[in-house]
Amino acid sequence: MEPVRRPHRGHALVLALLAMFSLAACGGADEDVVAATAPAETSTSPPSSTPSPAPAEEDVTGSDGTPILITFRDQQLTGRLDDTATARDLAAQLPVTLTFRDHNGVEKTAPLPRELSLDGAPNAHDPAARDIGYWAPDGDLVFYYDDAPAFDGIVRIGEIDGDVQALARWSGDVEATVERAR
Repeated sequence: MEPVRRPHRGHALVLALLAMFSLAACGGADEDVVAATAPAETSTSPPSSTPSPAPAEEDVTGSDGTPILITFRDQQLTGRLDDTATARDLAAQLPVTLTFRDHNGVEKTAPLPRELSLDGAPNAHDPAARDIGYWAPDGDLVFYYDDAPAFDGIVRIGEIDGDVQALARWSGDVEATVERAR
């Protein structure tokens, strides 16, 4: 039996490169179109350390959204409405004074004067403490002070800053004014 010859490292590298070029040349027409239409990378700045969101994870805050002020009793909270059709529709109604009630020990809800646009809104949301939501089935504005289960019909439209436990301490029906912050 003849001894098995092992290729020299340089030969192995050349063979690997040839195989790679051969496979690239065998690509289909679709791959050529994609490569030809892909934008050329011209930036010389270093890559960002924060990942870009995937297309399905659109940044709902857009260009910082609309800052708001929520005033109830002798307290104030600030927040921000997202840059979405639903949130912009609420911003167009401000200022509003609404009567909120507690709902399920996690949120305060109040009916709005009119329904909000649902253009581009997802069918459901899994709300977290500090979220501002819109409960589409009843046309309610919702302030979450604790996490809540996901439901169809909940649309996230913003976020409250600061101590949302102040909302949890409301007892009974509470009148609150929501307005654009100055």
